[in-house]
Amino acid sequence: MKISSQRREQARGVQAVADFAVKTEILVLMIPLFVGPMLRAQQTVDELRDLARNPVGDAIKVPFVENINFGAGPYDRTSNSLQIQPVIPWHISQNWLLVPRIVATAVAYEPDVAQTHGGTTGSGDTVATFFFAPFHAGKLIWAVGPSLLIPTATARKLGTGKWDMGPSAALLVEPDWGFAGVVVQNIWSLPGHSSRATVNQIQIETSLSYNLPHGWYLVTAPTINADWRQATGQRWLVPFGGGAGRTFNIRNQAVDSNVALYYNAIRPASRLFPRWQLSLQLTLIYPKEHKPTPKNRQGSCADDPQVETN
Repeated sequence: MKISSQRREQARGVQAVADFAVKTEILVLMIPLFVGPMLRAQQTVDELRDLARNPVGDAIKVPFVENINFGAGPYDRTSNSLQIQPVIPWHISQNWLLVPRIVATAVAYEPDVAQTHGGTTGSGDTVATFFFAPFHAGKLIWAVGPSLLIPTATARKLGTGKWDMGPSAALLVEPDWGFAGVVVQNIWSLPGHSSRATVNQIQIETSLSYNLPHGWYLVTAPTINADWRQATGQRWLVPFGGGAGRTFNIRNQAVDSNVALYYNAIRPASRLFPRWQLSLQLTLIYPKEHKPTPKNRQGSCADDPQVETN
């Protein structure tokens, strides 16, 4: 009876994940239908590459990010998650952009690292950040805003179980040779279930890329995490590594993709944390059409943009 009950529970979990994935896919596919009339891919591949790297640029982007973690626990278990991270900027005035950035974990698998098999499958939490950024930016691009974690996880092991909130800030530069930037976010848990642990953690998203011909680039973009509630030796997770990517057009659709491998060189002393991370990313880009404006505009670096085809 116990095994039968567990199987029914697993079946309900799988069905919930499938339903969520279908709804999410439908929502993502509907984005171009609503925003298509205001969009027109006119940028060169080099400009599209800059837009793809810039998290607060003036372009609608829909990244799909698959993260695979290897070597967790004494049995070298593997976890993975698929995140959908739409970014839809809005002009709130002639000088300011509001850039909502949603990070939704559509599907995740978290193994029982203390066992040779078994784990939890479901959807994870969702983080919504609302950046305020100047529209007319120069070499240095910045943005600030609040972040809100929404406890949408379908299983206890896949989320915090509480609403969380905190500040976020982005600082970016776009030299001729590539891109460098950092996005910092610290969140604290709001009052909620007393049975769930409080949250006080920082996330530092770094990005450094070097441009190559024909839309190719080298990239290192590790995400550093720290749990301030833990002792110093158990607090930090710092990956090192990198990979390569390319920005290109499929007919009139701008696409950016990259793959990178990271080693968790600094991680909590516990053996339960994975040693390796593999990141696979595919981003759909929908540049906006603007009337001619003065130079040094955020997310633009050419006077007469044309679409490049491969």
